[in-house]
Amino acid sequence: MNISTSKIKEILDEFGVGVHSECGKLDIVLMHRPGKELLRLTKDNHHLLLYDALPNIIQTHQSHDIFSQYLRDHGIHVLYLEDLLRQTLISSDQARSQLIQGILTNSHFNHNNQQQSLLALQQWLLHRTPEQLTEDIIVGVACSQDELGTSDYAQILLTTNNSMNEYLIPPLPNLLFMRDGFSIIDNHVFIWQMSKPARLNEPLLLHIIFQYHPHLSNCGLEIIEWQKNIDENDKEIPTIEGGDVAYLGDGILLIGCSERTNRTGIEALTRTGLFHQVIVIMIPPERCYMHLDTILSSVGKHAFTLHGLLAETMQIYTVENQYSHQKTCLKPKWISYGFNVRQTLRKLLNNPDLIFYDAKDEQTSIDEQRQCRHNVVVIDDCHVVTYAGSDAEKGIVTHMTHNNMCRVGLIPFEGLSEGGGGVHCMTNAVRRRPK
Repeated sequence: MNISTSKIKEILDEFGVGVHSECGKLDIVLMHRPGKELLRLTKDNHHLLLYDALPNIIQTHQSHDIFSQYLRDHGIHVLYLEDLLRQTLISSDQARSQLIQGILTNSHFNHNNQQQSLLALQQWLLHRTPEQLTEDIIVGVACSQDELGTSDYAQILLTTNNSMNEYLIPPLPNLLFMRDGFSIIDNHVFIWQMSKPARLNEPLLLHIIFQYHPHLSNCGLEIIEWQKNIDENDKEIPTIEGGDVAYLGDGILLIGCSERTNRTGIEALTRTGLFHQVIVIMIPPERCYMHLDTILSSVGKHAFTLHGLLAETMQIYTVENQYSHQKTCLKPKWISYGFNVRQTLRKLLNNPDLIFYDAKDEQTSIDEQRQCRHNVVVIDDCHVVTYAGSDAEKGIVTHMTHNNMCRVGLIPFEGLSEGGGGVHCMTNAVRRRPK
């Protein structure tokens, strides 16, 4: 933690930025080491905050530190979100102003048209330092005198807040899963629209970092306002989360249509015209399959993990832009390729030798998928990391390492898996080389 702005500049200058594949050498990664926001989780609210169980924060820190050290030991520079946000807010008045405005826009006071409370919250936030604002947006702010203090603005908030709303600013325990809020594809940054209210403020702080950070904002990355491409007839709010997004390089995008990513979002992304092929896998809309990377992840140039139970039940499409005679972009066309994931990806990717790793039998595959072991992150071609604890005889790790096909680093899952995500979920590439 506490990587200086000068060190970040040095790293960016040496390696550059841009993500050009899912399986090329990983050089720079963004992560979030969880803090006191995890202590906001209780037996009463953890499901609303998208956790299956309460993590032990000591175990969380131990497991996360082992993971980040593994990455560093293999030549990867690890940046931390909290450092970037704090540096951004210290260096830019505009960033602080935009963060405060975003917090107010997303506030339940705004949704309920409580103008007096909204003004009091604004004034309270204006008196916070950049360091305090960084903690406020990540850890959250409870409606208590201990956290608000004794100012006149605090008193208004304490007396006007509905007791049903425990937090004036909700905590963000899902920042642990850094993958979901944004994707860098080539030299474009996509800040995603999250589907769950518990993650509403994540895109806000990510947008501020990429727009105003003293170095990330001027290193050659372009923020793409993909939401502007929705069809005016679409009534559905477009949502995309990064766990559904796999950029395979050379203009090929693989994306899951899932519990968290919808057709409207995929069509808006297709309309950007930045991809020459968009391949969609229709995922059952269930929490255990919340993102594409929970059932399918890249392992290398010629391999993926794939949860076999769903391998012949998920429909696969390509989505193509259509244009009128006046060259106006029409509603994209969805073309079905059936339900055989292995066969279809081999065909669409023109790779008949594509390998799909899985556990030895169906029940073991189910167990491994529920424990997030299909969710792997690539260090380099055929060198991946996933959670430890795989079945030594029948598990997916045994399949990947058979005959030294792959190298698999294993990290503890304790304190990390309670939120329903794996190692791929916890990382987001800032620089990854072509495959």
